Amino acid sequence: MSDVVNDLKERYKAWVTENLGEKTGKWYTPYLERLGYLLDKYGLASGYKENFFEYQSYLEFKNIYQQMTEQSDEDIERLVAGKSTPRYPEKYGTTRIQFRKKYAEDEFNLGERSKPDNLGGIPDWGVLMRSYLIFLYYYENPTLTYPKKEKKIVNQEEEIDNSINYWVISPGEYSRLWDQFHAQNMIALGWDYLGDLKNYDSKEAVERKITEQRADGVRPVNDSKAVWDFYSEMQTGDIVYVKEGIKRILARGVVTGDYYFDNEALEYKHRRRVEWHQVGKRELHQTLAQKTLTCLNSYPNLIQEIDRVMNEDLIDPKDAEVNEFRIWLSNQVTDTGDSLNDKTVTQKVNALKDIERHFDVSIFGETDIEQLKQLKDVVISDESHKKYKGVSGSSIDYYIRFIESKPTVQENESFTMDEFLSKVFIDKKELVSLISLLKNKKNLILKGAPGVGKTFIAKRLAHVMMGEKDETRIHMVQFHQSYSYEDFIEGFRPKAEGEGFELKQGPFVKFARKAERDPERDYFFIIDEINRGNMSKIFGELMMLIEADKRDVQINLLYSNDKFSVPPNLYIIGMMNTADRSLALLDYALRRRFSFFEIKPAFQNETFQSYVNELDNPEALNRVIDEIKSLNNQIIEELGAGFQIGHSYFIGDAYKVDILNRVKEVIEFEIIPQLFEYWFDDEQKANDWAERLRGCYDGEK
Repeated sequence: MSDVVNDLKERYKAWVTENLGEKTGKWYTPYLERLGYLLDKYGLASGYKENFFEYQSYLEFKNIYQQMTEQSDEDIERLVAGKSTPRYPEKYGTTRIQFRKKYAEDEFNLGERSKPDNLGGIPDWGVLMRSYLIFLYYYENPTLTYPKKEKKIVNQEEEIDNSINYWVISPGEYSRLWDQFHAQNMIALGWDYLGDLKNYDSKEAVERKITEQRADGVRPVNDSKAVWDFYSEMQTGDIVYVKEGIKRILARGVVTGDYYFDNEALEYKHRRRVEWHQVGKRELHQTLAQKTLTCLNSYPNLIQEIDRVMNEDLIDPKDAEVNEFRIWLSNQVTDTGDSLNDKTVTQKVNALKDIERHFDVSIFGETDIEQLKQLKDVVISDESHKKYKGVSGSSIDYYIRFIESKPTVQENESFTMDEFLSKVFIDKKELVSLISLLKNKKNLILKGAPGVGKTFIAKRLAHVMMGEKDETRIHMVQFHQSYSYEDFIEGFRPKAEGEGFELKQGPFVKFARKAERDPERDYFFIIDEINRGNMSKIFGELMMLIEADKRDVQINLLYSNDKFSVPPNLYIIGMMNTADRSLALLDYALRRRFSFFEIKPAFQNETFQSYVNELDNPEALNRVIDEIKSLNNQIIEELGAGFQIGHSYFIGDAYKVDILNRVKEVIEFEIIPQLFEYWFDDEQKANDWAERLRGCYDGEK
């Protein structure tokens, strides 16, 4: 190798290491030194110099690059400017995949690799070419700066080919179709009633058809996205992983064909051809979303982990945690709005590692927040701990935030619309309306008289929208007159030990950050007695951010000055008691940010009537309910609908044990006292209704 070629190689190695990733220069260089030889050996391309470092000018190599990839001048301009990573044309997009496969097979035959389908550590042919093209452009234009330099820790971009999409798909319920996927070299989706997707011109058209077929009025956002992504967004050359449950991968393959509708198939007629490169069940450290089809491009560390386990690389759980924390840190911003730079990220990670060594404790993997806070106090007060002293406390604070905002993915019991309607005493039309309001407005208040089941409905509304009973994605608080911004958002609070104050995040900020890290799934923040608090005071500057069209807009929080936004997958459900005269109405600024839905007594609801009639000896309860209906009519006439007696008074396990005794308790000690509050200025009327209700369970009526 000539001195000129060797010098160019060393410059490439240094530049790529600096701009594309810490280990990238050392990793890519040996492949480029013999790329022409390898391509010819594998029958992928011929007529090129064995050592690509012999192409010494940008224009010369650009011609070589375009001969191989068939990418346009416009695509290359965007690539070298760092504006995007254009997708390769279909022919090259398919061919380049063969490089890693043939290299692995070659090394296996030489006894240097344990398995022929272990692709670990082999860079993509296109990525090698792209890195050298970008290097030559900036080598010849030294006054320019590669714009992605500050993000190399975040994306580790050249370890993942971001010119393609990475997908994970579920092969039917309980992975029952995997053997068929494997044998027929294909992947498939259901929703067969849609017919050939080529007949649809938009995702919205698919969504309308699914909505019509389901006939439940629920917007099938996830379903229509999966179908449209499979048809329109997935492309030849994309990587596809097949999953089982939420922590297993069954295979890795490459999409090799366009979408087609197989009308001869019995089920799952929406299909694409796939070439399977690696097959075998592997356990993951991280968890996968439960959706049928998910694009993983927003989760580069997850893609890396999947590839590593597919290649049977052992993953140390602590290393995985450190890497996940490092990537999370790189996405945090300072009070100026800038991301933490590489030096700061590395410094904070090293500070935590140093604390672990010095104090002989575990931080990475620790989930006990209080223990981490106690450790912080110990670290700060220990005079013998001098290294990273200035950043130790803030590093632990960041790790606490990382743990608090970490989503939990687990197998959960499903929850359908039919289950909702069997447990909640509202009809299907009302439920459809509730879901639509919440989906469109993002914020909903359930208002109504006491005892109409507002809290019960709110939680199950979240379940039905999630499609499962996942308590980790629901958070509930209750407002009161003393509730403040400091309780809800953030503020200084006395330390548990009683010495001084510390800045604490409130439940809304913690939960919103958790939802932000899990954009594929919906989260629900439920506020009981929402009108008992001073809403403007509690929400503060977040008043704007909760609007549907302001989601993802960032502002600085009052105390910490941290950047914060409310993610679009976070829904707010409030409950408002309309019978409490002591409560002020919501101010108009906040009122326009919510939809309002009145929950009424469900005595006429068929499900409620069935519930009552299935109780042992329901006669006394039916008599009381008939009288309550009459009572409610008078309440509406004199006081308003918001003061009615709700059906929840007559629900509970106690009615299944001793129905007569429970009816007496509720009438005597819950409903009658409330009537005397309603008619505090007319005790005779309250007494008359009390006697009428007592007569129902005494058998006088």
